[in-house]
Amino acid sequence: MNSNDEDHDAVEELAQEVGERVKELAERVHPVRIALAGVMMLILLGALASTWYWVIPRDSVEIETVYLQRQGHIIMTEFSNTGSREVTDVILSVEVLDSSDAVVGQYQHSFNSVSSHTSISGDEMELVLFGHSVWEEYHVVINVDWTDFNGKSHTQTFSHPIGETMNEVFTDECDTTTWFF
Repeated sequence: MNSNDEDHDAVEELAQEVGERVKELAERVHPVRIALAGVMMLILLGALASTWYWVIPRDSVEIETVYLQRQGHIIMTEFSNTGSREVTDVILSVEVLDSSDAVVGQYQHSFNSVSSHTSISGDEMELVLFGHSVWEEYHVVINVDWTDFNGKSHTQTFSHPIGETMNEVFTDECDTTTWFF
C-alpha cells in the first residue's frame, strides 16, 4: 500500500466518523427545538425594535402638507410627534407666497403640548384661498417651533413650490432629538 491509499483511507475513515457524529446530533436536536429557537430570536429582535420606538427618549416631529387646486388653493396640514416623548410649546405657521414673495394667505396654530405617537390635523389647520389665479406659481412656507423633552427649543422652516400640479403632498421631517446621543 502506498501513501496515497493510506491518505485516502484516513480521509474516508474521518468522513465516516463525522457522518456518525452528525447523525447522533440530529437524533439529539429535534426540529421543533430549532423552530422554537428561531421564534425566540424573532421575539428578541421585536423587543429591540420596540425599545427604540417606545422606550428610548426621543422626539421626532413630522409635518405633512397636502396641496389641492380646486377653484382656488387648499392647503391641509398635519402635525405628528412620532417620538417617544411629549413636545411642548408648539407653534405651526403656514404662509402662501406669490412670485414676488407677498403673502397671499396664512394661518398659525399653537398647541401647549403634543403627546408621543400623536398626530393633529383638522379644520383649523386648513387654508383655503379663493380669488388667486391657479395659473401662477406660489410657495408654501411652513414654520414650526417646539420645545423638546430636554427643554431645548427648536425652529425649522420648510418651503415648497406649488401650483404646477393639481395636487401635491409634502412630508417634512424635523431634526430628531435622542436623549442617549
